Amino acid sequence: MTRGTSHFGRAIALAAFLAALAILPPLSGTAVAQGSGPGPPREPPADSIAPDRRQGEPLSPGRLERWRAMSPEERGRIRERYRRWKELSPEKRARIRERHRRWRALPEEQRRYLKDRRELFREAGPEDRGVVRRFFARMHSLPREERVAARRKIWEWRSLPPEKREEAMRSVPFYRGLSDRERDALRWFLFAQPGERPPHE
Repeated sequence: MTRGTSHFGRAIALAAFLAALAILPPLSGTAVAQGSGPGPPREPPADSIAPDRRQGEPLSPGRLERWRAMSPEERGRIRERYRRWKELSPEKRARIRERHRRWRALPEEQRRYLKDRRELFREAGPEDRGVVRRFFARMHSLPREERVAARRKIWEWRSLPPEKREEAMRSVPFYRGLSDRERDALRWFLFAQPGERPPHE
């Protein structure tokens, strides 16, 4: 497995469990792989670099200018992302576009929250990531109505003082079953501010 393929796979996996958490509509896997906002990748804007490009399609001067300013490495990454996008099934591309639509409809505060969780996860160590993944799996196993209620609770808990939040979280059987260290990791992931270091480094 090449380094690029490995990175793409890890990014898709990260997007998948963010979607499983269902706190909010999920990030698209393609977007995370790009390391930018959600949504399908833009087609490379040049005649010969994308053989399947529709002839006569209008190209904005701004896109062409940005393309010309890129390094060969950046252009190569965009070509590769676009190639992978084209290899996805129509069904998978449709799901990603729908997630992108839902993402764009979110208030900015909620989008920022999800972006922050993604960055916090990247900073976490293997053990803390394992706690978060198990939590996602648990959320994903819930019936839809319970998932909706759970994400509403999580959003409400953000505004509580720490002691009240802890009291509320202990009403959840899954949380009560965690060790102290696991609870620390989960609280950090769900409620930490950007740049706040993991509790156990």
